[in-house]
Amino acid sequence: MSVFLHRMLEICLFLSGLNAVYIFFSKKRLIMLGYHSISDSLNSILLQNDIYKHLSVPAAVFEKQLMFLQKHNYTFLRFSDLRNIREGKQAMPNRPVLLYFDDGYKDNYLNAYPILKKHGIPATLFVATDCIDKKRLLWDSALDPARANIFLSWDDIRAMQDVFDIGTHTASHRKLTTLKPDEVKEEFEMSRKRIYEMTGKRVVALSYPKSRWTLETRRCAQEAGFEFILAHGRGFRHSADFRYLEKIPVGPADSMMQFRVKLGIYYPLMNMGRK
Repeated sequence: MSVFLHRMLEICLFLSGLNAVYIFFSKKRLIMLGYHSISDSLNSILLQNDIYKHLSVPAAVFEKQLMFLQKHNYTFLRFSDLRNIREGKQAMPNRPVLLYFDDGYKDNYLNAYPILKKHGIPATLFVATDCIDKKRLLWDSALDPARANIFLSWDDIRAMQDVFDIGTHTASHRKLTTLKPDEVKEEFEMSRKRIYEMTGKRVVALSYPKSRWTLETRRCAQEAGFEFILAHGRGFRHSADFRYLEKIPVGPADSMMQFRVKLGIYYPLMNMGRK
């Protein structure tokens, strides 16, 4: 479906009231709402590079979205809450949402962290450990990782642990679908080990880089013992035990109407009939 048709569908879902009806009757549906970069000015290092521009949501827009969620009584969860719900120790609240950030950009500390802390909202940060260690960038090899300074430091990550839980986005952020099973397992092992070394935190959640996965990479993640595995796209859905969780990514071009439709019927509708 073209971008134009997607936009027309979003408008129809919103103006017809179908989106509001869906949200009303699906109060227990878990929303995995995801971001990458939160920018505060046009001088952002990320915004100076075309490859990264599609990842940066303006800080003012991000805060407006959070305030909308609070106003409409969404409940912000951590993965520890999902574990308790799965084990019957906690009931699923109405309008549950779990915020996550992929990659580990510096502006997560500079911009997202103060806003989340101000509003008392928890989130999870999925870091690609080689990027944090300044060994590589994700997309633009023309930039020197150490000089670009677009990624968090381990000091930043430790300073944010009152708000952010830490998960893995693998070590190198390579497409797992291009790797051999042993290489996939090494990505998991190296990143988990590094996160534990630098934060003292045991990693229970994995976010697939670029959301690329296969049945083989799912098997590798299961064998690695991840409690929670995140991706989106064809065939990836929430499982009843929350082992598999479908991401809903938020982009810089999303209007408030589009944001509201993403919280509602849009993804379930797009996934109908997909395997």
